[in-house]
Amino acid sequence: MRKIVLVTLGSLGDLHPYLAVAGALRNHGDYVTIVTHPHYKELVEKGGFSFIPMRPGPDDVGPVDLWMNKANDSLRGTEFIVRELILPYIEDNYRVLMEATEDCDLIISHLLTFAAPLVAEKRGIPWISCVLQPSAMFSAFDPPLLGSYGLFAGLKLLGPLFHQMIFTILSRSTRNLFLPVYALREREGLPLIKENQLIRFFSPYRTLALFPEHFATPQSDWPKNLRQIGFPLFGKGETLKLPDSLLKFVTNGSAPFVFTLGSAIVQMESNFFDVAYEAVKRTGIRAIFLTGDNAKNIPVEAGQNLRIYLSDYESFSALFPLCKAVVHQCGVGTTSQALSAGLPQILVPFAHDQPDNANRVKKLKLGINLPAKKLTVKRLTAAINEIVINESYSRKAVTLAPLFDNGNFSRNVIEALDDFAKINKLSSSVKKKIVG
Repeated sequence: MRKIVLVTLGSLGDLHPYLAVAGALRNHGDYVTIVTHPHYKELVEKGGFSFIPMRPGPDDVGPVDLWMNKANDSLRGTEFIVRELILPYIEDNYRVLMEATEDCDLIISHLLTFAAPLVAEKRGIPWISCVLQPSAMFSAFDPPLLGSYGLFAGLKLLGPLFHQMIFTILSRSTRNLFLPVYALREREGLPLIKENQLIRFFSPYRTLALFPEHFATPQSDWPKNLRQIGFPLFGKGETLKLPDSLLKFVTNGSAPFVFTLGSAIVQMESNFFDVAYEAVKRTGIRAIFLTGDNAKNIPVEAGQNLRIYLSDYESFSALFPLCKAVVHQCGVGTTSQALSAGLPQILVPFAHDQPDNANRVKKLKLGINLPAKKLTVKRLTAAINEIVINESYSRKAVTLAPLFDNGNFSRNVIEALDDFAKINKLSSSVKKKIVG
C-alpha cells in the first residue's frame, strides 16, 4: 500500500479536484492523506480520507469582507493571495508537511502549496505537480488570458518568441514575492533555485493536467512528463439527492437557467445577482440562484418571485443536467461541470484563470462572454435571449459533452501514477547500479 499525501489550498474549486484524485487512489488501494485548510476537515473526512490541517484558516485571515474583494481583483488578486494569504504561513506549513509526510511515498502538490516541493526535496521523496487549469501552463504557443497579461494574449500572431520574452519579464519582475521560500530553502540546507514558483514551476518527476485535450490542446512547451487525465467532475456518478422543493420547481415549468458564482467569488461584493434578477424579469425565464452562505447581495424581491428558486448550494453534477443553461464566474470546476452536462453558458469572468476559461468556452462556440466589469442588465438580457432563441448553442453543447466526460478520470489517474512509479523505480535502480 502506497502512502500518498495530497496538499491543496484555495476555494472548494481547489479542494474538489483533490478529493476526486484521492478517491481514485483510495479505490486503487492507496492510503491517502489530504492536507488543507482547517475548515475543510468535515468534507475531507466525509470522503473517508485522513485529514491534517494547514494554514491559513478562518482565524488567520479574518472576516471575508476584509479581503475577498482584494483576493479577486482582476489585476492584483493573485499577488495579494500569494503575499498576504499564503507566504506568511510558509514556515508553519513546512513543519506541518514534514510531520505529515513521515514514511510517505509520494506528495501531490497544488500551485499554491509552495512548501510541498521543499518537503519532498528535504525528505528525498518524489512529488507530482497538479495543474487544474490551462492558463497555469503559461504556454508561449497558447498564451493565457490572465489579468494584465490579457493585453498581450490577444497578440498571438506575434509568435511564441514574443510571449516567451513576456513570460520571462513577468517571472523576473515577480520573483521577489518568493523571498520567504528562498530563505526557507537556505535555512534547510537546500540548493538555491531561481525559478518563479508560480510561472512554469513544475515537478521534475511528473505533472498531472486535470483537463482534457478538447479544452486545451497539448503544446510543445508543456512539461515532457505531463499527463492529461481529464476533468475531475467532483460528485459525478455519485448518488446525490436534490431537495424535493428544488425538484418540484425544476419539473413544474421550462428548464431553468442556473446563476452561480462558485464558492469564492460569491462571497465578495458584486452586483451579479442584482443584474441577474432584472434580466430574469425582462426575459421571463425561470432561474435558480445559488447564493452561497452569504445572501446579502441577493435582492429581497428575488425570494418572492415564483420564477426564481433560491438555494445556498447544490451539487452541480446533480443539478446541471436538469437545466437549460448556466450563468457563472468561469472557475474551471463550474466550467467543466457545465461542459460535461451539455449546457450552453453565459460567462462572467472576474479574475485569475476565469477569463482564460471563458475564452476557451467561447472559442468552442458553447457560450457568450460577458466579463464582470462589463456586466449590465441590457447585456445579460441580450445574452439570455440569444441562448433561448439560438438553439445552436444547446445542440452543440449536447454534441460535444461526451468529449469532456468520458468516464475515465479515475483510470487515467491510476495509469499516470503507476506509469510514473515504474519510471521512478527504474531510475532509482539505475542510480543504485551507478553508485555501486
